[in-house]
Amino acid sequence: MRSFFTVFAVGLISLLGPGPATAAQKDHSLGQAFPSVEGKTLEVDVADLNVKLWTSDVDQIDVQVDLHISGVGDEKGQRWIENHTPIFADTEEKLQVRIEPAKSGFLGFGQLSARARIAIMTTEGVIPDITTSSGTIQVRGDFALAKPLRLRTSAGSITMVGAAESLDIRSAAGDTQIEVVRPLESLVANTSSGDIQVIGGAREAKVETASGNIRLENLSGSVDASTSTGKIMISWDRLGAEDTIRVRSSSARVQLMLPPGVQPRGTLRTTTGSVRSEFPGEVEANGTTLRLTGDGPTFDVETASGEILLTYREVWD
Repeated sequence: MRSFFTVFAVGLISLLGPGPATAAQKDHSLGQAFPSVEGKTLEVDVADLNVKLWTSDVDQIDVQVDLHISGVGDEKGQRWIENHTPIFADTEEKLQVRIEPAKSGFLGFGQLSARARIAIMTTEGVIPDITTSSGTIQVRGDFALAKPLRLRTSAGSITMVGAAESLDIRSAAGDTQIEVVRPLESLVANTSSGDIQVIGGAREAKVETASGNIRLENLSGSVDASTSTGKIMISWDRLGAEDTIRVRSSSARVQLMLPPGVQPRGTLRTTTGSVRSEFPGEVEANGTTLRLTGDGPTFDVETASGEILLTYREVWD
């Protein structure tokens, strides 16, 4: 009986393969510089690499790739490095940085850690177009010519501090946090389950998410916002009489904060929720609809069971 267990243990070890002593660590760094001209498109499509992009006082586009993997065999580690090394294609109008499709997802059994990052320092005159699958996207700088600046990811998060003419954001599960130093001309954002937060303003915004929360601050114009179960909080610095606000939510609270002097018109409707407003209006007999009686911007707000709250925005004297 003892010999059986000895043989069994030896067989099991052989099936599991080499122990940690044979695991390899692979590191790879790559630096490239490309010419930059005003209006040049920077198209980045790098699967699960984390992307960091910022502007600086430079006269070219500097790209640095850093890859690290440990805890796998030498052959698998080398293959992972090769599959995560971007390919560059540069013309006067466009710089493309991409990962070959269907290659970057290899992780390997027994992997302990892996890091893949691409850092890009560029001039303000470029127009970024960034896509990842699960990689995060971090942007910092002023991209005044970006109409729009496109940021897309499936499962990675998106953060931006800076400025652009307009933004177009697409995400599946990652959260989005945007802080602009001057109002965007337009904002378009679409996510499945990620939260969306934009601080700093936009003159026009269209934001849609399935279950994520929506928080928009310092707006100055029309809005079209919708979510299923996420909360919606929107505040304005300015609203004109010609602006229109359309908001849809199923079960979460909708809170809208208007600047002083605005007298909204339109309707606030809910099925089983509640409506509270600091602005004059007429309540229908069933108590689920408030018709605003102002002559200012038009509101069309509807929830199924969520609360609707329409108030003045708190301002500093």
